[in-house]
Amino acid sequence: ICIFAFCILIITGAVYAQAPLVTAVSPQRQVINADRSSQIIATFNTAIDPTTINNLTFRVFAKLSGPVNGSFEFLNGNTQVKFTPALPFLAGEWITVSLSKGIRSQGNVAMEKGFVWQFWSKAGTGTLQQSLIKSIPVRRQGEGHIQCYGALGMDFNNDRLTDLAIVNEISKDFRVYLNNGVNFDTMHSIYSLPAGNFPSPSEAADFNHDGKVDIVIGNAGNNIMSLFIASGNAVFQPEVPHTAANNVRGVAVGDIDGDGDDDIVTANRGGSNISIFKNNGNGTFAAAVNINTVGNGETAVMLTDANNDGILDAFIGCYSSREIVLLLGDGNGSFTFSARSDIIGSPWAIAVGDINGDGYPDVAAALSSYNRIGVVFGNGSGGLSAVTTYNTIGTFPLAIDIGDLDGDNDLDLIASNYSGGNFNVYNNTGSGVFSNTPHTLPSSSSGSCITVHDRDNDGDLDLAGIDEIDDILFIFNNGVTGINPASQEIPESFNLHQNFPNPFNPNTKINYDIVTKGKVVLKVFDILGNEVQTLVNEVQEPGKYSAEFSASSGNNYLPSGVYYYRLDTDVYSETKSMILLK
Repeated sequence: ICIFAFCILIITGAVYAQAPLVTAVSPQRQVINADRSSQIIATFNTAIDPTTINNLTFRVFAKLSGPVNGSFEFLNGNTQVKFTPALPFLAGEWITVSLSKGIRSQGNVAMEKGFVWQFWSKAGTGTLQQSLIKSIPVRRQGEGHIQCYGALGMDFNNDRLTDLAIVNEISKDFRVYLNNGVNFDTMHSIYSLPAGNFPSPSEAADFNHDGKVDIVIGNAGNNIMSLFIASGNAVFQPEVPHTAANNVRGVAVGDIDGDGDDDIVTANRGGSNISIFKNNGNGTFAAAVNINTVGNGETAVMLTDANNDGILDAFIGCYSSREIVLLLGDGNGSFTFSARSDIIGSPWAIAVGDINGDGYPDVAAALSSYNRIGVVFGNGSGGLSAVTTYNTIGTFPLAIDIGDLDGDNDLDLIASNYSGGNFNVYNNTGSGVFSNTPHTLPSSSSGSCITVHDRDNDGDLDLAGIDEIDDILFIFNNGVTGINPASQEIPESFNLHQNFPNPFNPNTKINYDIVTKGKVVLKVFDILGNEVQTLVNEVQEPGKYSAEFSASSGNNYLPSGVYYYRLDTDVYSETKSMILLK
């Protein structure tokens, strides 16, 4: 018996002495339609020490909503770690789960390398032919050309609404527009880049682990990477410049060395290389390490796991050599060449995701002067296919973006045509094949970039476009407009109508009449008087209007019960009740 017990002890000790390895994940890597209330599970080959699991070693970051808070559970003898987010993900956002080398087994053995996987939250049913509902000048009154190019969509003030940070090349600044739940009315703030020159590419991360969303911006006119650390509530500290190589055209963020914090990679067209900035763990960064790839004129960079080893790899768009280069990460913060694909045209921007539904990340590129977009498929083991190209309706596509716009569980593409004055939306058939006759959305003079996000939190993905010649922000709506002029008829009196249907589940319409031009606010409250959602908050002309309220969009997973909606103008106020019945 003693010998048997001794053998069991030896076997158990040997199991616990293993370095933890991730053997399975949920949601699956690269899946397009994970439930927005998904729990995140990592399964290991050995029991994990629960004291080593925290929001630094097991991090979840969503591309639109930022750092994700939640709680941990330990299952199956501590071989599984389950993370339950405190709130549902926003619709159609790209989610990154990063596990660090700080995770240890019950035998006190650390992970040898970090582990990262990514997936998309489910987007609701929508349309590719979206409606232009508003045009917003980005220039201040009396201001000249500022050349707004990059537009970063992110919840900067933690209200579960996607805001915009618009980067401007000539004025050397970025401007924050806060989302009021329906639209973007006025500029919230402006931040200068004193060390910058022609800033444009931008990304977001929580670099110093304070739960706030920071911003990194590349400068195409010099060799500076500009870092802005958030103070909270959409306020940022002054620029902290870092030296890369010349002409920083692309930026990407991710934990490339598995130490639990996000690093930065820049693509430098003039330097013909990439720069790696390792995070010191507190939002400060070591000096750049420059790597020469096999390509020339590195202009765009995206990080994702291309060969299913849980380590971030780098897709590089090389403008001068007209190719996509794939570099595999080593888990310690460096990269080695794996594959290249000739894409015929010069890539100005790239986007990544599982385009053909095989579970492996692919890359799409805007091919600038070639007047086409290109798609290259990854094979899941570090290889790349030949390119397939598609026509643009317009010329010089310089940006490309990705998302499931119609909610059919595949990734569609949006190209911005600089010389064509429009945006092209390409429908994915589900197998990574696109039409050569895309849907066209209007710009004024120049289609420059698109942000894909659920602006009104109705569950489908909307678009926000930038025109860098006229400095205009274009707001496009997917599906039924949140606020519709129901009639051009001018009513005789103010009126707030009973919602229809009532009772409702989960959507209902609220009609109201406005007699004189002025500020209009329409809000929904629960039975205790707590504000649930602002449906309208803007100046409106006289007319009859209709607003839609959803009890299951954004942060509004509401229980059955009585709710109130109130209309306020300068001269009129009225409240009515409605019943949510599930």
